[in-house]
Amino acid sequence: MSQEIFDSYVENAFGDQSQATFKFKQFEYNYKKFFPKEPNSKALDIGVGRGEMLSCMKGWGYDYQGVDISPSTVELCSKLGLKCELTDSTEGWLLHKKDHFDVVTLLDVLEHVPREHTIDFLKKIYFALKPGGTLIVQVPNLQAPDGQLHHFNDFTHVSGFIEHSLEQVLMVAGFKGPSFYGFEEFVQGSFKEWVKKILRKFFWMDVRLKRAINGNINPKILNPVLFAVVTKKA
Repeated sequence: MSQEIFDSYVENAFGDQSQATFKFKQFEYNYKKFFPKEPNSKALDIGVGRGEMLSCMKGWGYDYQGVDISPSTVELCSKLGLKCELTDSTEGWLLHKKDHFDVVTLLDVLEHVPREHTIDFLKKIYFALKPGGTLIVQVPNLQAPDGQLHHFNDFTHVSGFIEHSLEQVLMVAGFKGPSFYGFEEFVQGSFKEWVKKILRKFFWMDVRLKRAINGNINPKILNPVLFAVVTKKA
C-alpha cells in the first residue's frame, strides 16, 4: 500500500512539481557546518523528496548523488538537473557502496521505514560511510508539543522517535555518541520570525514546567523536527 503512495509521492505528498526554496537557507543554517570541509567530498542524500538537499549539496561543491524508491521524486530531480538514482531497495543499493561516502543525509526518511527494518537499514548506511564519515538523520520530533501533527501528516509514516529511541537504534547500528539538535525553521531573519522565537521561548518554558509537575520525562529539544549527527568510527 505504501509503495502505491511512493509511486506518485511528489503529487500526493507535496502537491506540485516545484522545490520549497525556503529549505535552501534552512539546510544551510542547520546542516552545512556538519559537512566535510574538503571540496568534492562524496555526499549522498537518501530519500530525496523534491531535491532541496541535492540542490544544496550541488551548490556547496560536493560530489553528490541521491537515491530514492519513488519514481516521481527521481523524475522531478532529474528534470531539475540533479543526480539521482531510482532503486527498488535502498539497502541493496548501499551494499554496493562500501566505505564510499563522506557524508549521508537521511532527512524525513527513517519514520517511513518499518520498525523491524530500521536497525538493518541504519547498518547498511554505516557500511556505506567511509571511516570518520558523518550521518545526519532528521525525523519528526514526537517529544515536541503537538509532535503528532508532523508524524501523522503522512500516511506512510510508520515509526516515531524521540531523542532516546533514535539514539537506541543508531547505537545498535554501530554509531556512537550521537549529538541531537532541534531543527531551526526560523532562519530568514524577518521581524515576524524574531517575534515567534521570543514567544516560542515562553511557550517551551510552560511545556517543561507542566511536564516537571507531572513527573514526566522532560527532553530539552521541543522543536517540531529534530536531527541527530553521528560519525562512523575512523
